[in-house]
Amino acid sequence: GGSGRPYARGRMYNNAARGRGRSNLFGDSSSVETTMKQDPESLERENDNDIDHMGDRVAMLRKITSGIHDEAESHHRLLDDIGGSMGSVGANLQQTMAHFNKVFVENKNNRQFCFMVGGITFVVFLLYRLGLG
Repeated sequence: GGSGRPYARGRMYNNAARGRGRSNLFGDSSSVETTMKQDPESLERENDNDIDHMGDRVAMLRKITSGIHDEAESHHRLLDDIGGSMGSVGANLQQTMAHFNKVFVENKNNRQFCFMVGGITFVVFLLYRLGLG
């Protein structure tokens, strides 16, 4: 019993608040009577002003959407350019790996030379670190 009552009060309050919002949105009865008493010329001027205002808003939205479209197109071109350059980098990397395999894997003398240079570099680095430590 007691829990139903606050809900009913809150519901009545919400309906009253909604009613006030509607009267503000659509005008109350006095504003409707005032509008009906206005002369047709002033109503037409008001409508023309509202139409002009709406036209300005539409023009502004058109500029915004045009700007968004232009920005999207420029990003699309940029991504296409990046994709093209990445493709050429991939091709260059494949050529480099093929050359590396040809020089160091297929030719055993060059592979032994590579290990010797790497070993000497490691020993020099180790001696350098031991000399400072």
